[in-house]
Amino acid sequence: MSFHLISNGKYFEAKMQLSVIVIMFFIISPVRISGHTGPFDGKKFKGRIAYSTDGNFNDEDDWAASAFALAIFAEFGIQDKLVHFDYNCILPKTDTAWEKEHKKSILGSIELFGYADSIFHDCQQDLDGAVNSIRDAINSSTAENPLYYILAGPMEVPYRGIAKSDPEKRKYVYCISHNVWNDGYASRDLVEHNKRDVIPTGVTWIQITDQNQFLTTGPFGRPSTSLEWQPWTWLLNTNDKKLHFLWDRLVATTRADCSDAGMAYFLMTGDEQPEISKVNKLLAGHDIPKPLNPRQHIRIEAENFFALDHFEIDYKNDRRVSQRISIRSDSEGTSRISTIFKEPYTAPEAFYDVDIRYYDRPDATIQLQLYIENIPIRESFTIHGSRDAWHTFTVNDDYIQLNLKKM
Repeated sequence: MSFHLISNGKYFEAKMQLSVIVIMFFIISPVRISGHTGPFDGKKFKGRIAYSTDGNFNDEDDWAASAFALAIFAEFGIQDKLVHFDYNCILPKTDTAWEKEHKKSILGSIELFGYADSIFHDCQQDLDGAVNSIRDAINSSTAENPLYYILAGPMEVPYRGIAKSDPEKRKYVYCISHNVWNDGYASRDLVEHNKRDVIPTGVTWIQITDQNQFLTTGPFGRPSTSLEWQPWTWLLNTNDKKLHFLWDRLVATTRADCSDAGMAYFLMTGDEQPEISKVNKLLAGHDIPKPLNPRQHIRIEAENFFALDHFEIDYKNDRRVSQRISIRSDSEGTSRISTIFKEPYTAPEAFYDVDIRYYDRPDATIQLQLYIENIPIRESFTIHGSRDAWHTFTVNDDYIQLNLKKM
């Protein structure tokens, strides 16, 4: 299922769901839905998992997030589905003490949660092995056995592995991210490649909401206070040595943050909002949540579309912009973005409302047209520049029907 959004206007900026200009926000109708695309159906996980993370420079949070992510997968009983894990993946700079601290998290998780140590690769010690492992995991992918690659660090190592893989296999790979720093825009001095180098390789990009709002209780840059640690004390109020280990890994970072692990929770449930209480219920209560069937809201941001024709990335320090990234037309003529709709935990057949959020500039007149499978959806609409403000245009579910087929 392919989407196209075409703009005719010099100052068009696009975005899908909360930012600088065209945001598409799919809201599912409560009726006429069926099916479950998983990958987890409540019993079995279809496919395999890969994971990439840093932790050797810039931020210690990965020392905790890696352990929490591995604990989450283990609680679902899918240790055998994890086929690759690379860590300490910041290449230009590193801190050897940080490398060792992160390795404690990895080795402890292998022992406590039951993983094969052969799938773990320290990028500071075995970069070639890490890159080749990514390549091999991708090359083993099929429609019936896809690869879900969680990107909890910069794009450099994942990009190298993807670049070495069989291009025909990349359509069976889903890359999951949540954070602009990992995506390579807030960390440009540490990476040569960012997500806009990864997306055109042919993988499917899944961008979920920033997980810091759910799994971080202490801000970056200083140790957490006793009050900020309070939401995590359930890790100590038990005789479970696995939970004590997770507490130890949090404390090692000096602040309460395991935000990247939210992507592991999303992969198993389709839930982008893993509040601490939900993680507590899973890890301490051993209560496996039912996956969302289907997700009620799906966000596709413009910079994550596969093809950007006459658009350029615009990264700015503007908190009104989702991920602080948008796209800006580089042409006075027609510009177009297009992508394939392959989001996890969506109904194989459903009706959707589509919210297109755009920025109304007083010095521009823009015409927008939404297409699905090259068919125009409803009439085009024109934006007559009037004021610096955000607006939303809704195409209701009488027009938007998604019949997703197996890719």
